[in-house]
Amino acid sequence: MLLSASLLALSFHPLGLHFLAWFSLVPVLFVIDKAKPSRAFTTGLIFGAIFALLSLFWIVFLQIPINVKILMIFGLLLLFLYLGLYFGVSFLITSHIGIWFLPLAVCGLEFVRGIGEIGFPWLSLGYSQARYPVMIQQASIYGIYGLSGWLVLLNVALYKALKIKKWRNVILTLLIFIMPVIYGTLRIKAAKGTSIVVGIIQPNIDPNLKFTRSMRKETFKQLMHFSGACIELARDVYNDSCDLIIWPESATPIFLKLANEYQLSVLEFVDSNKTAVLTGTPIYDSKIKQIYNGAVLMEPGYKVTQEYRKLHLVPFGEHIPFDRYIPLFQKIDLGEGDYSPGIDFTVFNIKNLKFSCLICFESIFPELSREFVKRDAQLLVNITNDGWFGKISGPQQHNDMAILRAVENGVPLARSANTGISMVVDKYGRILESRGLFEEGIIVHRIFIENGKTIYRVVGDIAPVISLMVVTILLLLRVIGLNLLWRTEQSNGSLF
Repeated sequence: MLLSASLLALSFHPLGLHFLAWFSLVPVLFVIDKAKPSRAFTTGLIFGAIFALLSLFWIVFLQIPINVKILMIFGLLLLFLYLGLYFGVSFLITSHIGIWFLPLAVCGLEFVRGIGEIGFPWLSLGYSQARYPVMIQQASIYGIYGLSGWLVLLNVALYKALKIKKWRNVILTLLIFIMPVIYGTLRIKAAKGTSIVVGIIQPNIDPNLKFTRSMRKETFKQLMHFSGACIELARDVYNDSCDLIIWPESATPIFLKLANEYQLSVLEFVDSNKTAVLTGTPIYDSKIKQIYNGAVLMEPGYKVTQEYRKLHLVPFGEHIPFDRYIPLFQKIDLGEGDYSPGIDFTVFNIKNLKFSCLICFESIFPELSREFVKRDAQLLVNITNDGWFGKISGPQQHNDMAILRAVENGVPLARSANTGISMVVDKYGRILESRGLFEEGIIVHRIFIENGKTIYRVVGDIAPVISLMVVTILLLLRVIGLNLLWRTEQSNGSLF
């Protein structure tokens, strides 16, 4: 159990050991196969909690006030048990219907775990494969949750091959592994189609200082300097100007929609270079007196032409979950932001390019990206500020989840992170260029925009829904079968 949890956790850290997920579950499968339901559940609960602890321990080092950190540590213990609960339930289910159905249970329950205001699909098993472009192409068919199901299926098949040493089990295991490799190899092709030149800014500004008055001018000075460098590099490398320059989440520590000297400086830059700028900025709606974590687009010849208000807020970070429905929750103060959620799936439009913006951890929810692309977004832009996450594993885990959004929907992705990791990803999930953690830098890259649909974009998360239906039906049949068996035994016993 501890061995499995350790191997699986290592596949989620920036150590290049992502292949460990291919067989990490095998040791714990030896424990739960044929085990009594109570033991299977307990084993899963403990296994899942240890896996979560070893994968998410970096949260303890978040840069937050000490009084909040004490509460956070208590919350983390609950989080680890909560994540462990899903493994406990998955193992419990398979103790009733058989270990071969564990992939369906995991696939379905991961989907459930990502639903709602407190949805948390972090550590979905498929994300461990984000750095293997060939492996993750299958996500274009059934999404991240289907990819997790495949990973569990591979582990189950390998377990069976080790336990029951027959050639058919070995061949089955090899087929389960090879089929996605073949599909991925055939799917990945050279880039083609129309293209745009994008500039991405990674200013590496301390998030604890950027909102102070003394750092405001320095922040803008850096942003403008790097933006100018993007223009020069685009001309040198591509003999062209940038079509779009992207600044990270909350890059402007003021309300940029309001007329002020900072807005004027950005507008002058946009007009003089004939280049649009997308930046993260707080948005204040004076009509309803609400503040939003947002992004605005500034185009040459205009001011702010379009805006996006973040749809899915960070629970306990940007708001208290369900505070819109339960007034009592509005009185809770954990030092969180006081943001309101947006309601519009904004699709920005510049120079015949349509793109949408994912702010911070919105990139971990596949349904959001799919909805944007269904509304004709040809490029996904992810802006974030991961400076709070430190230098351990959090930034890469967050970054890797964004990669899957490109593969699922068959569109490229550009990511601007204040302190890293910034990157450009093609429609196949290949990182074309990136900047590391806590370093200043820019990325100027030509991105190819191709038309086309993926199966996942059309059908969505049908794989986990079907998985849940199959598991439910099998459990019901199991219960019915047990009741019939009990009645038969009772009837037979009455004859004597």
